[in-house]
Amino acid sequence: MFYRVVLQGRATDDHDLGTVQREFARVTGMPETVTERLFAQTPHQLKEGASKADAERIADTLRAIGAAVTVERDLIASLEAADGSVHELLAPAHFGPPTIVPGSGPAQAPATPTAAQKMRRRLRPYVMLLVGTPLAVVALVLLAPYVDDAVSTLVPVRVMPQPPAKPREAEAPVVPAPLNAGLLHGPWRCTDQRTGMSVYWTFGAEGALTYHGDTFTESATGARDPDTPGVWQLDGNRLVFTLAQKPPAAYTVSDLNLSRLRYDDGGNVDVECRRP
Repeated sequence: MFYRVVLQGRATDDHDLGTVQREFARVTGMPETVTERLFAQTPHQLKEGASKADAERIADTLRAIGAAVTVERDLIASLEAADGSVHELLAPAHFGPPTIVPGSGPAQAPATPTAAQKMRRRLRPYVMLLVGTPLAVVALVLLAPYVDDAVSTLVPVRVMPQPPAKPREAEAPVVPAPLNAGLLHGPWRCTDQRTGMSVYWTFGAEGALTYHGDTFTESATGARDPDTPGVWQLDGNRLVFTLAQKPPAAYTVSDLNLSRLRYDDGGNVDVECRRP
């Protein structure tokens, strides 16, 4: 079963609509003009054909900023996955044509042969010819490689000299496109893939990094710990954490979107983050 995320074009509870639109643009990375158009077209489908877990995760992220969104069953995508995009429309029960009682109507006249039936009668004497010809063609196609091999053993093949190959030009290194730092803004639940331990962080829009510990609260935890970074920066695809009394730590970001972040150092650190 598939689900879709639908934007209702309004703010929840007492949230200000303008503030919600700005937060929506910041979280999704969309321009403000596109955000205003989405909120004007209500309801508007943001995601379709998603699993229930992915749809609920996206909806929870948008509800956290005050946007009114719903998760609905995507019947079209579910039908396409179930029967290969073949939809059969059945008439409602007890709404078919009226039943005719046997003997209440005149007997049917003998049916007139259709054009297809007339054509079959005409082609019946030529069935053997029509079937045999394709079989003969298939046999020739299957035997052609063996005939070609037998002829090639009798006739020597002349090998034409090939021109020297041109040296291949060195390809320019592919520079990865810079990631959108705006997708990092907000709270994350980060799990160490080696130990399975999870902690909560908040990436501030101005570069501040707040550590909440293993429970998400509004206040910071361990702010005085010298091993806890307090500033973050996204340089290309490198995520740099700045500590108070130690050199900065840089990691490679391998995945970054609205609801998922993964970074590692190629050795001892491998962290995957999701929206709480």
